[in-house]
Amino acid sequence: MWIAGMTFGYGYGFLIITTAMSIGMSLPFCIGSAFHSRIHRWLEKWPKKAAFVRLAGEGDWFHQFRAVALLRISPFPYIVFNYASVATNVKYCPYIAGSMAGTIHETLLAIYSGKLVQSLAAATSQGSFLSVDQIIYNGIGFTVAAVSTAAITIYAKKALQKLQAEDELC
Repeated sequence: MWIAGMTFGYGYGFLIITTAMSIGMSLPFCIGSAFHSRIHRWLEKWPKKAAFVRLAGEGDWFHQFRAVALLRISPFPYIVFNYASVATNVKYCPYIAGSMAGTIHETLLAIYSGKLVQSLAAATSQGSFLSVDQIIYNGIGFTVAAVSTAAITIYAKKALQKLQAEDELC
C-alpha cells in the first residue's frame, strides 16, 4: 500500500489498493465456500474466538454490514475472518461492502504515510532538508491520522463488545 501511495498518489493509489483488497477479500470468501463444513468445525473448536465472527452472519443486511465493518476495523486477523466468514452465513454483499468500509481508514493512512516517506526520501536524496513548515504539516498530519486510526479501533472494539453482549441477551 505504501508503494501504491508513493507511486500513484491518493487518487489512483486508492483505486488500485481498494480494487486489490476487494479481490483479496473475495477470493478467500469464494474458496471458503468450498470448505464450509471444515471451517465450521474449526470454529467450533474455539467458541469464544468464533463468537465475534458469528456476529457477522446474524441479522439483516445492515447488521451484517456493520458487524463486518467493525471486525475489519478491530485488530481481528483479516486472513482468519476472510475464510471464517463463510461459515457464519454472512452474505457476500454485506461482507464486501462492510469489508471495504472497514478498511478505508487503513488504506488512507498507508497512502498518506507512503507519500510522507516519499517526501522525506526526496528531500534526503537531494541533499536538502524539509522546511520547518513541511515538517510541522507532516507531523500534524501523521499525528492526526494515527490518533484517528487508534480512536476508530477503540470504538470498533467497544462496539463489537456491545454487539456481542446484545447477542448473548437474545
